[in-house]
Amino acid sequence: MKIIRNALISAGVSNKTKLVDILFNDKILKISDTPILSQKIEKIDIKGNLLIPGCIDSHVHFNDPGFNIREDFLTGTTAAAYGGITTVIDMPCTSIPPVTSKENLYIKLQVIKPKALVDFAFWGGIRKNDFPFSKTNILELWNEGIIGFKIYTISGMDTFQAVSYKEIKEILKQLPDPLFAFHAEDEKIINDSINSLRKEELEQPENFVKSRPVEAEVEAVKKILEIAQDSKIHFVHISSKSAAEIILNNKNLIDVSFETCPHYLQFTSGDLSNLRGRLKTIPPVKFEKDKKFLRTTLKKGEIDFITTDHAGCDYKTEKQFDDFSRVYSGIPGIELFIPYIFSEFYIKEEVPLSTMIKITSENPAKRFGLYPQKGSLEIGTDADFTVLDINLPFKVNEQELHSKGKYSPFNEEIFDCSIDKTIVRGEIVFDRKTGIKKEPGYGKWIRREF
Repeated sequence: MKIIRNALISAGVSNKTKLVDILFNDKILKISDTPILSQKIEKIDIKGNLLIPGCIDSHVHFNDPGFNIREDFLTGTTAAAYGGITTVIDMPCTSIPPVTSKENLYIKLQVIKPKALVDFAFWGGIRKNDFPFSKTNILELWNEGIIGFKIYTISGMDTFQAVSYKEIKEILKQLPDPLFAFHAEDEKIINDSINSLRKEELEQPENFVKSRPVEAEVEAVKKILEIAQDSKIHFVHISSKSAAEIILNNKNLIDVSFETCPHYLQFTSGDLSNLRGRLKTIPPVKFEKDKKFLRTTLKKGEIDFITTDHAGCDYKTEKQFDDFSRVYSGIPGIELFIPYIFSEFYIKEEVPLSTMIKITSENPAKRFGLYPQKGSLEIGTDADFTVLDINLPFKVNEQELHSKGKYSPFNEEIFDCSIDKTIVRGEIVFDRKTGIKKEPGYGKWIRREF
């Protein structure tokens, strides 16, 4: 057993906090407003630093196996640990084989389990390549405890092709129980937009948003909600005001949730000319009104949660092209996610701590069937803690990131807080002063619990 001393935690309401001691092994055993006295138990004094439930990034592409020249599970979970993330949920589409069957799931698990430093769960996927789709395959995956199924309405991956709206309707009809997540951009609108631009225009970063306009996201969201019926729907990386408004307006009618990402909260298409490949991702960052609306929605507590859509690459070989249309789309965001969110919104914007905990741990844990074992500080649940020093600023140096991708749109920005410790199931995985403390393979596969 161990004791964390002098932890500043949420009192559960708005911005109220309290100083506590926490007794734990791999589970939380006791939280006390008065010092827990013991001579023999190891004590970790965090000296009034902020302790929150272990943070979750439910949208990462760690590319392992198959595309691990860009990232692998060791580098990805190392970056997660440095970033205060205790659980990641890996996407099914950027590995070979993709997680589209029970057999493929266990092939992937065998490769990544010896590498993981933090806990992990899996998305399954449904792709055009497998049509007519196997209901048996999908239900087998669901019964193995994956948290949901990712579907693309447009895809640039030959190994994970997009599914039509008609086919999505049939999937939802035949499979009423699982949760389905959508990359929602309308393929026809995007193809028409690309075809309307000259080759020379497509080569310029400022025109990227014209090739994948707001209307594409809006149309796909509308069509999916029209066919959702009684299904559970989640929209990944929502980037626009209009799409977010449609989802929010349907919350009382449909079981629907959505996420956005740090880059949509901080940047616009006007930043692409300067940041170029560092900021290129799909969907592209949009306009000032979209950024402003998403930020306001976060501050109101109306966004379900934040993710990174972490997808790095080798900057020199995949990002440094004069022709912007050749630049790889993806940002390695997991290491900076929590420092950015707490610096920008908790410290600067004074968003209540209770809201911050919801959008970084509690809500994704609840949505994906991991709660209360993950995303809470309840007695008997996993001793997962993210410890933040809210009085220790740092300047981002992209070359010091622990992902394989050594680049970030946040390069040289100053965040007002730092990750002090990342604790997973009672063990310190990362300490700011000493770095990584556990061996690869410590991370554990977490199955959905409902």
